[in-house]
Amino acid sequence: MAQRASIEGQRRGDNRLVAVVAICAVLVVALAVAFVLFARNASPGAQSHASSDTAELGQVVPLDMVSGSSASSKLAGATEVVGEDGLIHGETPNGVRYTVFGRDEQGLASEDKVTIVAVGDQIGSDSSMALADAYAGSRGDGTYDYTPFYQEVASFIKQHDLRYINQETCMGGPELGYHGYPTFNSPDACADAIGNVDFNMVSFCTNHTLDYGVDAALRSLDVLKQRTNSIVAGSYCTQEDRDTVHMIERNEKTFAFLAYTYGDNTSGTVENFPNQHILCGFDKEAISSEVKRAQEVADAVIVCMHWGSEYTTEPNDQQWDYARFLADLNVDLVLGTHSHSMQPTKYVTGEAGNAVPVVFGLSDFVSGWTLTDTILSGLLTGDFSWDDPDAVDDVAKGITVGEGGMMLSNLKWYPSIEWSDGGQTYVRMLKDMDQATVNANTRTEDVLNDWEHLRDMVNGCNFDIEVVM
Repeated sequence: MAQRASIEGQRRGDNRLVAVVAICAVLVVALAVAFVLFARNASPGAQSHASSDTAELGQVVPLDMVSGSSASSKLAGATEVVGEDGLIHGETPNGVRYTVFGRDEQGLASEDKVTIVAVGDQIGSDSSMALADAYAGSRGDGTYDYTPFYQEVASFIKQHDLRYINQETCMGGPELGYHGYPTFNSPDACADAIGNVDFNMVSFCTNHTLDYGVDAALRSLDVLKQRTNSIVAGSYCTQEDRDTVHMIERNEKTFAFLAYTYGDNTSGTVENFPNQHILCGFDKEAISSEVKRAQEVADAVIVCMHWGSEYTTEPNDQQWDYARFLADLNVDLVLGTHSHSMQPTKYVTGEAGNAVPVVFGLSDFVSGWTLTDTILSGLLTGDFSWDDPDAVDDVAKGITVGEGGMMLSNLKWYPSIEWSDGGQTYVRMLKDMDQATVNANTRTEDVLNDWEHLRDMVNGCNFDIEVVM
């Protein structure tokens, strides 16, 4: 009898143990589901794209019914949904489709302004790849690291709300082999650097975008999507994507970003592009339509133009023609790339008498080259604000007002150069170096006196904005 009682007690104990294990299993599953749902909303691909006050994933709602939403007034009456990509996808009553990156995010410096910084080209040249190869470890091991190029300027860049860079070259994958000039294929580490420095506006619209064809360009777009927290302009996976206005929101204001190129090295003219969405070419009718569509939903419109004659400091006739054309459209800011040399920033007057700041050439920011005039570039900064509804253009004071009423002021140019003393090569601002340090640069052997040459180059551009060096 005692033995039977012992057996029954053991069975009851075993049953209790099974019950406890079952309950624990249920709790583990519940916690795992909660973690997945949390990770989906906080994953790198959706960082801060949509706040908890916006519509839930897949739920379509009128914007004015979204609890706590503080979206731009230009989006009044729109219907929005949170997409699988974490972005806000919306459509206005007029049928303008748009996406919003960073809904309800506040400015880093102030709730009364939005700051911007813009730099030029990141190029996967043979020289930069050799340096990036060394930065990543043993040479020839197949790994690359472009982030060290930014070691001295990254903190400055991250202080701004809108952070722009031009990705000059495609990232078609290692199976194509990595190549520099004249047909570029760059390692994915280029995108890693863009992500690590927190650039959030990337132009991928250059004469090298299609160096390895459409598939390589599409892969590049996917790499940028996966490895950066940014919007990409000038190259799109579909025509529908191109026809959608892509915007960043800060302080309840929206900033649209468009990009175009004069042509490319494989197709030549715009008419010969494989399609009209994988690369956006110069076409005044299309540009005008897209700018006006963007102005319907964005408080400010920023346009990047890949243009100009290479290795020259003076804008050519086509640049001036398109600069005036964009001024006529009263965009807020024009950022120019392609010249591989620093070109001036000028206030260009539109047909209505308005003024638009045009950065004709940002130059090469990271290239690894050793020609002084190509590694001399700069960082453009400025402030967007909206506290004065009666503001008008005042070039003498450095103030311009775009079509959406946004005021852009305090524009500054910080000259910079890729610098090395024989060790690592990285970008430095001239203002942070004395004469001896500037002259110690081993990347500028084609120049005898760096200090004088760099200042002559900068001053020769005749900037209309403040230069800080």
